[in-house]
Amino acid sequence: MDAPSVALYNQLKAAQPFFLLAGPNVIESEEHVMKMAKHIKAITTKLGVPLVFKSSFDKANRTSSKSFRGPGLEQGLKILEKVKAAYDLPVVTDVHESCQCEAVGRVADIIQIPAFLCRQTDLLVAAAKTGKIINIKKGQFCAPSVMANSVEKIRLAGNHNVMVCERGTMFGYNDLIVDPRNFEWLRETNCPVVADVTHALQQPAGKKV
Repeated sequence: MDAPSVALYNQLKAAQPFFLLAGPNVIESEEHVMKMAKHIKAITTKLGVPLVFKSSFDKANRTSSKSFRGPGLEQGLKILEKVKAAYDLPVVTDVHESCQCEAVGRVADIIQIPAFLCRQTDLLVAAAKTGKIINIKKGQFCAPSVMANSVEKIRLAGNHNVMVCERGTMFGYNDLIVDPRNFEWLRETNCPVVADVTHALQQPAGKKV
């Protein structure tokens, strides 16, 4: 196992009252990301909350083909490396394909599996083999019990540094809700449980009324 990942995983598990994964949803520019990292670290340091800086190099699951996706793998990872060096912060970012995992694992401390891909075995195994912490978002279409199977795929690949993330549940066609019982059920995976506050209650691709 990757020793720094094990140390970070244990630190996050022991965090009180919680740890925070935070940052711009997608990398808009190097300047913007560095500015956000500086300000978020200042706030969390003052409050004594452990921070993992989050931003995506690519949002491959945007609803519209016209939506901004990010700078891409190579440029995005360079920017995240600069965040780590400048602010001494661990970073988390998404992967969407198995072929991205090795490169991402050389930079990211936590690899995040998007909700729509939470059952994709090849992607989960490729991410697990990096030795990094894996944060699996629960699919909006999944019962929390499904996450036990996703976690098992990571562990069977030899990686026990796994977290699961509540990301809301589809309520009808265009609403997400949070069922608070999910947090208790997700704990049955014997993993730290993350709450995606910004995405768990929303109208995905919905129009304002």
